[in-house]
Amino acid sequence: MQALYTPKGNQRRDPLKIRQTVKQLTYQVVATKNQEVASAEDFFPQPRWAYANDQLLVEDGAEHRLHPLAKPSVSDEDVRTFVDIIKSFKENKLRDESPQALSAFMYLMTAPLIWRIRQIYRSSNFGKSADQVPLSMVLIGRGTTGKTQLVRDYFQPFIGDQAPSIQFSQINGGPGPRLERSVAFLGKYLNSGHFVSPMIVDELNSNFLHSKVATNAIKQWSNTLEGVHNVNIFAMNHNAGDKDINNLEEITKRVYYLSFEAGWKESDQQPINYQILQNSVNDHLYHYVTHELNLRLADPTGHDEQMLVDDYLSITREILKSLLKAHGYLEELAGIIDTTYDYKVDRNRLTWKMLIRDDNFAHVSFTEGDNQHFTVSKVIFNDLRGTSYENTNQTLDNYFNMFPREMGVAIDLYDNGMLLDIDKFDAFIGEPLIRSYYQKLHQKEDEQATITDLFKAQQAQLQQQQEQMKQLTDRLNSKPSPAKKEGLLHRLFK
Repeated sequence: MQALYTPKGNQRRDPLKIRQTVKQLTYQVVATKNQEVASAEDFFPQPRWAYANDQLLVEDGAEHRLHPLAKPSVSDEDVRTFVDIIKSFKENKLRDESPQALSAFMYLMTAPLIWRIRQIYRSSNFGKSADQVPLSMVLIGRGTTGKTQLVRDYFQPFIGDQAPSIQFSQINGGPGPRLERSVAFLGKYLNSGHFVSPMIVDELNSNFLHSKVATNAIKQWSNTLEGVHNVNIFAMNHNAGDKDINNLEEITKRVYYLSFEAGWKESDQQPINYQILQNSVNDHLYHYVTHELNLRLADPTGHDEQMLVDDYLSITREILKSLLKAHGYLEELAGIIDTTYDYKVDRNRLTWKMLIRDDNFAHVSFTEGDNQHFTVSKVIFNDLRGTSYENTNQTLDNYFNMFPREMGVAIDLYDNGMLLDIDKFDAFIGEPLIRSYYQKLHQKEDEQATITDLFKAQQAQLQQQQEQMKQLTDRLNSKPSPAKKEGLLHRLFK
């Protein structure tokens, strides 16, 4: 009514402008494939982000109407809060998990426009399929490691969502193993063709990513969804003894995994106050980044396309870095801002570390005279196979391929083992494991070499002293004797 009439009750004069305004502000129903009509509330709690007429639309909290997203102002405090949230996952935890937290926020800030990036993949000439852009993000870990804290206390206020968090049991009709209802619910929202609010679900069933109904749906969504669509964000517990995470390539390229396993320090040992962060987070920074991202994606350059095909989060990262730099906080996230967390690499680090430690270095060896490389024998894999169908040679090959090629860790693969770089391996796992073992192993040899060198030095010094004494003696002996003076009697008789 406010779009149609003035405050005095007169009809506004510009019908074209009225029509355009009403078109942008109102979106009451969504038609599904079978032409059933469902209200927006069936899909997602408030607020609802949508996309129409090349604009991101955001529902206000008071009047529940969609407005075109305007570029907001971001204060220094807004940026400081964001940086502290990321840093809290390093300084407040027993192990640094800030790379995971930052990458999770990167995906969240890209979520409303994932569909546009997938369109660019399809239309570009760089030959990369749109299914390389994941439609789901899953935060994995044990209890009390920060997953729920991220989705409930940080993610939701960060995107302006004031509604209670959605539990998986709510969309599945209970905690049972049958997942058809939850898959249908998620698919219905993804196919709405209008809404772009990320669907955030807590306590995902641990069997979800193993069930055929879910994995088939994930592949179908990734392969067939076009136009405006959304993404799913899940938090899932994964404890010791649970079924392994589905790490098959057909799933990992469509589902972005992030692992949170480290516990929190005692509250009096946490330098960053969680309550202050929780009460300070708002949606200003989120609005800013998504607004700028939409402008960049509306008319991408060839360079933009290349960046996105190399890394679908690259433009989001570029926008965020510019904002951090403008407020003087870029250096505080140096070291993690330019990289995207990789679940496989993170898990492979731990896998290799535990493989060597559990074996107590029994199958690690060094070549005499070579302090830069070490060998891992194939025998270490005799009792360690991924499946009953995997032989030791396959396991050897799989472990060799765990190392990122660009790091230069893996030097060569042999029939009986592999040759690895000591310092690059230690850099890969994050601690000087092999170098320390090498130094410990060669400590006695080094000590003996030191004693030998000292003895040789003492011998050389003694020999030098003896040579100096001989030279002095020779010089004394070579001097002529002084003439003997004649006595008085001798001179008289003479």
